[in-house]
Amino acid sequence: RNRIAMLGPKLAGLCKDDFADGAIVHWARSLATGAELTPEEWAVASEVEAVFECMYLMAAADGDLGKDELLLLSQTLEAIISSSERAGGSRFELTLPLLKLGETLDRFSGLLAEHGLPRRIESVARRLVSAKSRALALSLAAGVAFVDDFVAEGEMESLDGLARALGFDHGDALRVLREAHTALASS
Repeated sequence: RNRIAMLGPKLAGLCKDDFADGAIVHWARSLATGAELTPEEWAVASEVEAVFECMYLMAAADGDLGKDELLLLSQTLEAIISSSERAGGSRFELTLPLLKLGETLDRFSGLLAEHGLPRRIESVARRLVSAKSRALALSLAAGVAFVDDFVAEGEMESLDGLARALGFDHGDALRVLREAHTALASS
């Protein structure tokens, strides 16, 4: 369990540019009742939620969303929020995604059960319009695939499907998987 708690910040470290730091603020604001955002801010918020849903889909790809995977999702979100706070975001605003984590995961679960993995992957791919958000989604999904120290065949197939939907090929998926493994294996 302690190893999993340490992986969240490492996984968040895959956020190599400022997209997550700036965009998570918009997602946090979008979760507030009566949120008022510009159309551009709503679009960015939708992309961040799609990135997080990609992580969820990879965690659930093997049909079993275990406690370790849920812990990894929450730890990664917390680490991304902390990074965004250091970049100037308001801790008060940024806490909302964590407070609504159960509700968000329940919604993702319901959508996955209703539509299935291929349609959910199509949905997130449509919402991930920027190159940065697509690359981030693939990197974080690859990192989630390593939560149990190996990538099962079904997880690799899901990661390949996600990569294709996001405009990447199998080689890109393998490269990102290696990068995620290196980042998570480092101390």
